[in-house]
Amino acid sequence: MTISSSGNTSLDSISNSYQSTDSEKAKKEKALGKDSFLTMLVAQLQNQDPLNPMDGTDFSSQLAQFSQLEQLINLNDSMDTLAKAYSEKSEGDGVAYIGKQVTGNVDTMNVSSGTVSGGFYNLSKSADIMVTITDADGKTVKTLFEGQQTAGSHIIAWDGTDNSGEDVEDGSYKYSVMANTGTGYTVVPSTVTGTVNGVTYNNGKPYLVVQGVLLDPNSLTSVIDQDGNNGSNDSDSALNYIGKTITSNSPIVLVEDGLVSGTELAFNLDTQKDVTIKIYDAFDELVKTITLPSSETAGKENKIEWDGLSDSGSKVSDGLYYYTVKTDSGYAKTPVSGEVSGIKYLNNSQYLVMKDTGRLVSISTMTGVN
Repeated sequence: MTISSSGNTSLDSISNSYQSTDSEKAKKEKALGKDSFLTMLVAQLQNQDPLNPMDGTDFSSQLAQFSQLEQLINLNDSMDTLAKAYSEKSEGDGVAYIGKQVTGNVDTMNVSSGTVSGGFYNLSKSADIMVTITDADGKTVKTLFEGQQTAGSHIIAWDGTDNSGEDVEDGSYKYSVMANTGTGYTVVPSTVTGTVNGVTYNNGKPYLVVQGVLLDPNSLTSVIDQDGNNGSNDSDSALNYIGKTITSNSPIVLVEDGLVSGTELAFNLDTQKDVTIKIYDAFDELVKTITLPSSETAGKENKIEWDGLSDSGSKVSDGLYYYTVKTDSGYAKTPVSGEVSGIKYLNNSQYLVMKDTGRLVSISTMTGVN
């Protein structure tokens, strides 16, 4: 804060003592206050030239300026207190995740003083990996050729340099992972699941430390207590659905012991249409494509059997899968409805088991309950 000169030496001295710099704040207890100002003002009155006394408006002006200055100083102190309280609250919010198992989307690496937070990605099968890193303007600063990587979780080891070998500036950098399993490069969704074992800060923003990766709390897709219960969808609430009839447009297909659980894959059409059915694994990787001509579909509910084989003819791994049905005019609905016969726990998440179809449904995707 800069205070303009009033033309009065005494007032200027007081104003200068209150300039808002960090060094002056550290010496705040030594700064001139209201009592000192009044003492100097009285001394000024006592020692004024009797032949040329000061006008009363001068005193009023000085008092008004000092009052405004004092209010600004008090306001500055209040803002500092508010900022500190907000910072402490943010830290508390981050600390609340420690010990919980979380899943979140990761596509950012932070560089601070030459230190880089690791990136992360998952592979359902071996693939050749290429990682592209971009700055805030979307400009590519580094391309990493990771070579052939095995199925599983991987951390991206970036040294914080660009393609020219120069250190990049501190800040946040986006990355995308491309995988080639032999049919060309496709984008690999980058998610991380694990226990939060710490909280760190970058530019005042809290990040959760999960498997050595910094995870933005805003990117979380699930939070689960270590006992396996989700705060809003705990086991008690899931049990309440058993025996009830539910509907969902997002059925999940379970492959267990090499077998596809449940009946055929269902979808609805208003008229006969050519359709393309695509089946994806939990990592959003396409594993099977099935095409049907319009002559093999109907303007009602349709069903197609999947034998659990991939496009290469090999059995897919055990796990969760989902499917989409595309027509020339868009995507067909894939509704599922039925009685809930049980609860299944997979990857620390709960799913309702449909009695007749064998499909799994996440509580968050339900569209109706009877």
